[in-house]
Amino acid sequence: MELLARAVGNAVGLWLAVTLMKGMNVPGAPTLLLTIVNLLVVGLVLALVNSLIKPVAHVVAFPLYVLTFGLFALVVNGALLLLTSAITDRLVGVGANAGVALGLHVDSFGTAVLGSILVSIVSALVVGVIDRED
Repeated sequence: MELLARAVGNAVGLWLAVTLMKGMNVPGAPTLLLTIVNLLVVGLVLALVNSLIKPVAHVVAFPLYVLTFGLFALVVNGALLLLTSAITDRLVGVGANAGVALGLHVDSFGTAVLGSILVSIVSALVVGVIDRED
């Protein structure tokens, strides 16, 4: 359930980042429903990348985290968003038969860092609301 909550949180954060930032976009999604499906798929890919690769990146980059007082996390998060963009750019043709163009495109590393900050904040808020444990 936590992975699905993170996927939804990431999708909402990605929607806001794509809406507000110039260097991030999703490929031709003509309708709102297709855009939502695309963002949910990209959100799931981002949740999987964060779950599988981020712990390894924390261990490998631990000295840089200590040296920069944790600010290196911004670089790691931006790199993971660029990795998600690279993975989902390959998915553009996958959903073409179903009429859904999947994917996310991020223009530069700076855009990825700013986008990851926005996605992280929005995702944390949404996951906090969805995945409440009483």
